[in-house]
Amino acid sequence: MKFIKLLLKIFLVLFVLVLLLVAAVWLQEVNPRQKKPEISAYTFNDTLANRTYNIDSLKSLIGDNKGLPEGFEAAAAIAYSAFPQLKDVRIDMILTPEGAPMESTIDIWSLFGPKKNRRYQILLNDAGHSYFEPILLRALPFDAQVGILAHELGHIVYYHELDILEFGRWGLNYLRDEDFRVTHERTTDLMPVYHGLGSQIYQYAYFVRRDPSCRAFYEEGKDFMDKYYLTDTELLAEIHK
Repeated sequence: MKFIKLLLKIFLVLFVLVLLLVAAVWLQEVNPRQKKPEISAYTFNDTLANRTYNIDSLKSLIGDNKGLPEGFEAAAAIAYSAFPQLKDVRIDMILTPEGAPMESTIDIWSLFGPKKNRRYQILLNDAGHSYFEPILLRALPFDAQVGILAHELGHIVYYHELDILEFGRWGLNYLRDEDFRVTHERTTDLMPVYHGLGSQIYQYAYFVRRDPSCRAFYEEGKDFMDKYYLTDTELLAEIHK
């Protein structure tokens, strides 16, 4: 009987702690909109393809805590170099056999320590015979690769500003609030623009909507893509601003 009472007490304590945690998360105010960074963006060329890049030199710019996906080292390093505020942040870009075409995430356990010890990942679907084949990283032109990787790094800039409770609220809002998700993704499309890679994110948006290899895929998912992400026309207008 005493053992049962002890279990009940433990259960009640845990239940109360969970309720308090949920309440604390729910009380957080999280803006889905990305902020224009207070840095001077490096001006990249409109076309970065067909050049030779020294990966070791690029590594000296981005820090030795950045993972470069095999076969896409130059595109990844250039994208990293556009985000000097992330130089001291541990980020890995990992080719995976499943999942969304690209996805930025955090090592959950690293949320419980200081921000300087956080670890982020950008997961890049590289599956064979994938439904997403037309828009996987390997199918994109070089500049478009740089542009979409810069979009994913824009997510990490946002994540790195949040504490653990704010991150929890962001996750809840992103999953349950469609308008929140739309605002967050569309303003994240502006992060490459703010960091000097406007041409590259424009080339990505143009390619996935207008290249013949993507036409069928785009027509099938047009409503989703144009709702959650800026079109090439919208990006061009933003760049001209």
